[in-house]
Amino acid sequence: MPASVKLQEQYGDDVQVLFVECQNTPKDVYEAFAWKMKWMGNGAMWTTERPLSTTGSGLPETAVLGIDGSVLLQGHPGDFGKKLEETIAAEIKKSKQAPAGTPKELEKAWSAFGKGDLAAAIAECDKLASDASKAAKDEFVARTTAKIERAKRMIESGDVVAADALAAKLEKSTKGAVDLATKVAELKTKLASPELAAERDADKAFASFTNDVAKKKPFEPGNVKRAESLAKKHEGTKNGKRFERFVALAKIDLNK
Repeated sequence: MPASVKLQEQYGDDVQVLFVECQNTPKDVYEAFAWKMKWMGNGAMWTTERPLSTTGSGLPETAVLGIDGSVLLQGHPGDFGKKLEETIAAEIKKSKQAPAGTPKELEKAWSAFGKGDLAAAIAECDKLASDASKAAKDEFVARTTAKIERAKRMIESGDVVAADALAAKLEKSTKGAVDLATKVAELKTKLASPELAAERDADKAFASFTNDVAKKKPFEPGNVKRAESLAKKHEGTKNGKRFERFVALAKIDLNK
């Protein structure tokens, strides 16, 4: 677990660590345990839904999925050695390059897209006007649209600051690509609305609080009292609820 958390912190958005609880432990219990063990406060996600079947009978079991969803490694992490990080690094590099088999004439388009210039990538595709260039253009649009939808989900979940950052990147990327630029403009308008101001403040407060306590002793009385105060201050926001949940988790007796 600590090694996986370190990978998430090391690679950031280039990797998504997903922890799967598979021993029927109640969510409140395993989440409180994760806080106590200093595994929270990073980009790792937690779930009870298994994305794939396990291969062994013991725990822990780790799987590395490629950018195409294929299983690249699976088994006990102690058996991987350096292969784990090597596989991840290679897959990250692959994610920033044109797909295998891309025609040479489309490499410039993929390079522009990889640098965050969607309009230039689309322009290169339009110059060629081939089936391959049309497929590449469709892929660029689909990936960018997925990021716009991701930003919308961030807003819905109260992750306003992250949505701000993603929207800024999208605004720069889609400049000159009219249809997508319009969607990004709508996203920016939503983010600038007064109704999100309180959520943004609460989001910043929760991030600051988490960064401060996650690697220490999260459930110390002082931290819990501080969370109670912040929950009241940001009452009515999604992040206010996160403060309330932290307080509730701190009260769980993990020795039972």
